[in-house]
Amino acid sequence: MVTLSQLRTWRPDELAVAGTAVAASNRTFGDAMNATGSHVSNALLSWQGTAAEAAGSRSATEQDAGRRITTAVTAQANALTNAAASIGPARITALAIADEAMAAGFAVADDGQVSAPPFVSGNPVADMLIQAQLGEQAAVLEARLKPALATVGELDARAGAALDAATDQLGDANEPRAGSLGPDALPEPAPGATAADNKKYWDSLTEEQRRQIVEEHPDWVGNLDGIPSAVRHEANVNRFDDERARLEAERDRLQANLDDNLFGGTFTNDDAALWYTEQKLRDLDEIEGIVADNPDGRLMLLDLQSGERGMAAFAVGDPDTADHISVTTPGLNTNIDESFSGMVGETTHLQAEAEKQLRLAGRGDETVASIAWLGYEPPQADTGASNAFMDGVRGYGDVAQTDRANAGAAKLAGFYDGLDVVSIQPDPHITALGHSYGSLTTGLALQDPGPGQPVDDAMFYGSPGINADDESDLGLAEGHGYVMEADGDIGIPEAGKIHVFGPDPSTSDFEQLSTDAGTSPDGVTREGVHKHSQYPQLVGLC
Repeated sequence: MVTLSQLRTWRPDELAVAGTAVAASNRTFGDAMNATGSHVSNALLSWQGTAAEAAGSRSATEQDAGRRITTAVTAQANALTNAAASIGPARITALAIADEAMAAGFAVADDGQVSAPPFVSGNPVADMLIQAQLGEQAAVLEARLKPALATVGELDARAGAALDAATDQLGDANEPRAGSLGPDALPEPAPGATAADNKKYWDSLTEEQRRQIVEEHPDWVGNLDGIPSAVRHEANVNRFDDERARLEAERDRLQANLDDNLFGGTFTNDDAALWYTEQKLRDLDEIEGIVADNPDGRLMLLDLQSGERGMAAFAVGDPDTADHISVTTPGLNTNIDESFSGMVGETTHLQAEAEKQLRLAGRGDETVASIAWLGYEPPQADTGASNAFMDGVRGYGDVAQTDRANAGAAKLAGFYDGLDVVSIQPDPHITALGHSYGSLTTGLALQDPGPGQPVDDAMFYGSPGINADDESDLGLAEGHGYVMEADGDIGIPEAGKIHVFGPDPSTSDFEQLSTDAGTSPDGVTREGVHKHSQYPQLVGLC
């Protein structure tokens, strides 16, 4: 059991510093490894013969070993930073209870036992009553302190186990392992690789290797940008049963912890963790239903592990062959359980409307794929994990920050790149649509510092800002960035009026589209927009 004297010497913040340093060194190693592999590959373009074959084989072996090392070290760095994040607050809680007891004159043993001080006034009756009260106070303090110490011990044990598991992944760098090394092993994709590199990885595999990966290691490729959408779909669907089993086991573990703990989740947050786990099970139910209802669709992303909420992307149509591809990114309060089915419905209508407009323009031979992308965690003003007031404070506070948008933008930029490199079209026409906070995520994704984004047109509606003055800031041609803002939409867009995220989109140099009711050139009466959720009806999406 962890003791108070041990806790007073611990410095959990140093774990976070160590984790950051380990991650930085690992990135340096990974970059050097990738550069070495590229040099060898380039040399083999003009080098042939026995020596070249031997060099290529050795390089492949070393690259596989290097990838295993970077994966394991990434897990080590995560274990260190996660330990700091969990142990630090729990340590502070336990020490605060101990200090509170000692400040009140109680004796606190190293194991958390609390004893009342003797009270002697000369009045036996009063002494007995007051001593009894002090004893009760001591019991209450001890009942708080011992579980707090036990929580720190449990978190410490979990952190140690996570670090041990990560270290065990290293093994012997020269020892063949299934999926990494050996003549018959499956090559794994390189962690952190670009979409173009992922495509090269997939193209280098035999059909037998591809089939084996999809069936035995679907998690390798299901969410990997640069992999064909049909492969990602099959891999992600193959993960349903394992994800459900994992989440159900985690739910049962958390519920058992709460049942065994007198104070529930007060000191451990297990109650909140249980809520989010149960939510992910509902998310999985929703995704399975969407897949069943849309048999021709493509589940291009399934992430029920990396965040508090589940994340997914679903394509209507085949983005690998389509002439035109749209990607819609949502904003505030969007989540899988309550919103994703509606998003997929709007995506279906968008694809149908786009194909209709192409036919009217005499371009009926061109094809369209539309994608609902919820590959990040938008702010949530009503999670249900805590009280409604605090949820609202957190959710709308998140809207005023760029953290979630920045995190989503990096992933969205990679998703765009993946669509581009996998497409059989020489230059697929890609349109990015961003609603609400999702417009900020979209705008930041188009400003990703890569070699150049592949998006041709962008539409922002109900936007709080996109950190851009005009199309040139987003890598778009003039006249290919569009903004819609309704007069009745007085919520999220107000952030644009005070320039929280750059210039106000509604007064910027982008193409400003009307949100008033009217008849479009194809003779269809379009309803106007009067509130934040109504923009899709302008183009018949709902």
